[in-house]
Amino acid sequence: MLKTVKLSLNAFPGIPKSLRDPVKGDAASKIPVNLADLYHQYYLDSWGVRPPIPDPAHFEHVRYLLPCSDFRFSKQGLGIAKTFKGNKSNELGQAFCRWFLSEHLDIHYIAHLESVRDHGALTDYGGVSVHTKENGEGDAPDYFCVSRDNNIYLAEAKGTRHAVGFKTKEFQAWRDQFNRVTVNDSQGEPAKVKGYIVAMRWAMETDSAKISTTLLAEDPETLGERPLGSDSLGLVFATKSIHYASSLQRLRQPLMAQALLRGFTIPEELQFQLVVWKCLLPPLDKLQFVGGYFPDSPGLPPIKLTPEGQVIFHPADPFRLDIGSGTFFGIEKRTFKILAEATRTGPHAVAQLEPLEGSRFAESSLSLLRDGHILGPVDFFRPVEVITV
Repeated sequence: MLKTVKLSLNAFPGIPKSLRDPVKGDAASKIPVNLADLYHQYYLDSWGVRPPIPDPAHFEHVRYLLPCSDFRFSKQGLGIAKTFKGNKSNELGQAFCRWFLSEHLDIHYIAHLESVRDHGALTDYGGVSVHTKENGEGDAPDYFCVSRDNNIYLAEAKGTRHAVGFKTKEFQAWRDQFNRVTVNDSQGEPAKVKGYIVAMRWAMETDSAKISTTLLAEDPETLGERPLGSDSLGLVFATKSIHYASSLQRLRQPLMAQALLRGFTIPEELQFQLVVWKCLLPPLDKLQFVGGYFPDSPGLPPIKLTPEGQVIFHPADPFRLDIGSGTFFGIEKRTFKILAEATRTGPHAVAQLEPLEGSRFAESSLSLLRDGHILGPVDFFRPVEVITV
């Protein structure tokens, strides 16, 4: 399912091709948003073990969007109470930020700043250190991010109901957050780190047609004398490792998840069994994924293996048509094996990670991200083997 949001860019040295108007060549006025991919990013940034509800095409915010092409909420779409609305607004703003970075800027690996700051890889690989000001004057940016080319960025995500522009005090306050984090190189000197602010202004049913949900993006940088060089490897390894840590938690591998989150290694004698699945929908049927499913309702499992190894799909109640089977969650097999190697040999192994290429479209209720995460109805998958890592 696609919705559109208005686009507003500021201080972009170059406009990515996916954000250009195909006729005029400048920045597009609107861009489409795949709601399944948006929810997938929202889910990855939420509770580590909570199952999706129920699949990426039907997350809670979709129920409160108006039936039109624009991304526009119903009257009480963000909630009723002020605090609740503020929290939901920022949560969805963070999902939009992650989606925008991955979809349009080739930045696929994202981790919360405080987790990266304390990760063991920083001292082990390059000696970079991260410091945030704890003076009560405001927050630091939300994320460290790594691009396809292993460049390091900071990112700040915002969501607001109010009108906001690049010249407002509110936006300046968000820029100031980049001055509250210092990245010191191996010599202890502050280094420049580029970043992105992605702010969402929500449009509601009660707003006029002239007001649209708008994505505003800008790229400030931290204070420092020079950009990070080869000493940034620790930040790269930490960010990529943490990006997948909560996903290993969802795959019921808490020890592996902690190894990625903190940067330690697991003894070789400890082995783990996982199930490899195949997606049945082209063009994704050439890929395999390590994962499992969350059932939509208690009762009989939606998939049964016979003694002969056949896979049988059967609903919990065959007479009812309003009960789903379950939602599959997994990580592309090669990506997972690299992560497993990192838990054995150290964070440097994640240097092998590369975003997936090629077409990702298969079905509107299924989402495959470039980082290898997949989410969708379990009916589109079947188990093919059990592996030990």
